[in-house]
Amino acid sequence: MRDRNFLLPVFYLLVVLFLFFPILIVVPISFSNGRFLSFPPEEFGLRWYRAYFSDPVWMSATFRSLRVALGASILATFVGTLSVVGLGRRRTKTSGFLTAIFVAPAIVPNIIVALGVFIFAIRLGVSDNEFTLVCAHAAIGLPFVVLMVGSAYRQIDPTLERAARIMGAGPVRAFLTATLPPLTPAILSAGIFAFFVSFDELIISLFLMSSAETLPMRIWNDLRFEINPTIAAVSVFFVLVTTVAMSSTELLRRRAEKKNAA
Repeated sequence: MRDRNFLLPVFYLLVVLFLFFPILIVVPISFSNGRFLSFPPEEFGLRWYRAYFSDPVWMSATFRSLRVALGASILATFVGTLSVVGLGRRRTKTSGFLTAIFVAPAIVPNIIVALGVFIFAIRLGVSDNEFTLVCAHAAIGLPFVVLMVGSAYRQIDPTLERAARIMGAGPVRAFLTATLPPLTPAILSAGIFAFFVSFDELIISLFLMSSAETLPMRIWNDLRFEINPTIAAVSVFFVLVTTVAMSSTELLRRRAEKKNAA
């Protein structure tokens, strides 16, 4: 029994090291002053970070990805939250079917979603359009919002909103004062998750965008035609932004739990 208790943390440590191994390689490479990708770096410096932040092509792709991801996360969070509340309040025979439709983009391969959206956009004449890309990315972020917010919504006591209605609050005010506050941490977490689902998405962007690149598209094209340590600097930027966002989400969630417990 003691041997099993000893092996479990060792196995856990090995899995964590395996998952973090690419980061342990990429971070030192990003601080290399050499012209090519090499590990370990022979000389350290900020050459490739300066190249990234001073290159208008890289910056344009980065800001485009940020705009698309922000729009997609807002749209997915808004639609997903309203869908959860609507389905939760009126449970009918079709509720399960509608929930399955909302979750379907997380099950269907992205290549199938991309092809369907591409054909639909071509017929409507809205391909190579940033707003179309926002809608497509919102569709693949929507399932995560529905699952995360739905899980939190099912834990809320419905009598709180009923009590607010009895006290004279209208339906909107009752929702804002009784239902929304406990849902806020889940909504924020789902929004951030949807943001990074969009920010990292490549396949749909390749199908829909031709004249303008998102950051994943720029990385892909750079890997195809020219490999330099700028990609490592961009990857570290990805990891840093993701870590800060996820840490902020966890901090907000814990604060909300403490507030609700008090």
